Amino acid sequence: MRKYLSRAIASAVLTCAISSSAHAQYNIWGNGLSNRTTNAVIRILQGDFRECGELILVFRYDCYSPSYRSAADRLDGILEYAPAQDALRLVEDRIASVVSANIDRSRPPLRQGGRVFNAVKEEAIPQLRRETLRAMDEARTILLRSPTEAQRPHYSRIAAVIESNKVLLRSALLHIEPAARRVAGLFYRIWAG
Repeated sequence: MRKYLSRAIASAVLTCAISSSAHAQYNIWGNGLSNRTTNAVIRILQGDFRECGELILVFRYDCYSPSYRSAADRLDGILEYAPAQDALRLVEDRIASVVSANIDRSRPPLRQGGRVFNAVKEEAIPQLRRETLRAMDEARTILLRSPTEAQRPHYSRIAAVIESNKVLLRSALLHIEPAARRVAGLFYRIWAG
């Protein structure tokens, strides 16, 4: 009987130890903030945004929304990241809303990396750009204004990545405009020449 009792106690202790280490790994107990979680969100936002930037412009915006969804999903169940999750969801929802209102049904969806992206109407790209930048600004403001002292370093890092993505979005569009001007100039020279 003693052997059985000691095995049962050992099993219970082992189960509790495994359970608490699993909870500690995912930051469900304690303050919930960790560099591991923050780094995971940052990696998602940077990696996905970089991948989206490689797509043809009309497909990019349908790529940005799932990127912010993935980052927000990484924060599920971690109370201390709730305002950060809300900020990321704001960007996701705003982009998804404008994309869904401007899908170009004349173009087939793009399938890449196991994901499907819908094209948006080219004339809607300025509106998409404005709304995306506005949502990113609002998310960044939420992240920088809402944190407690413990949240500040984590939220600031996430806000910095959003700002970096904003700069990438702007610079990608700046490269398009000069190229368009060169093409227009070439056509003008051919037509006038």
